[in-house]
Amino acid sequence: MMRRAGLAGLVILALTTRQAAAQLGCSGATCTVEITMPVSDVLRLSLSAGSVALGNPVEADFQAGYRDVNGTAVNVTAKSNRPFTVQLSSVSPTFSYSGTLTNPNKPASDLRWATSAGALATTTNTFGLTTTFLSQGAGSVTSPLFLRTLWSFASDVPGTYSLTVRLTMAAP
Repeated sequence: MMRRAGLAGLVILALTTRQAAAQLGCSGATCTVEITMPVSDVLRLSLSAGSVALGNPVEADFQAGYRDVNGTAVNVTAKSNRPFTVQLSSVSPTFSYSGTLTNPNKPASDLRWATSAGALATTTNTFGLTTTFLSQGAGSVTSPLFLRTLWSFASDVPGTYSLTVRLTMAAP
């Protein structure tokens, strides 16, 4: 009886060993195991501020035709594990207006942007169109956003103006 139990235990042990060897890809004293892990896209966009004050234009700003935000309006940080782009646009084609006069329908294109203060003088980047702010390979980058608002005696009446802008990060 004991001999049968011992033999049965050896057979079970042998089957278990062979079964494990087939699953692990063992050959002699070396075994290999295939390990997999899925890696998803990682896209992270953050801003140093949730709102930006464009400032109250004075007569000199109307004379010059513009007013710049003093310094960096906001820092944009983008992180991704694959190539990506960040695009800027306005949510609406015009600023919203609150005041006692007729809405002047100030166009979103009156808000210009650049990645340096010096570039504001010649930039054609506006929030009137969707434009690319960043385009790069995988990694992390922080870029400043500088803003210039155009002002005109003829069209910009007293009141409060606001514009919601959208930053969209995508990995093509």
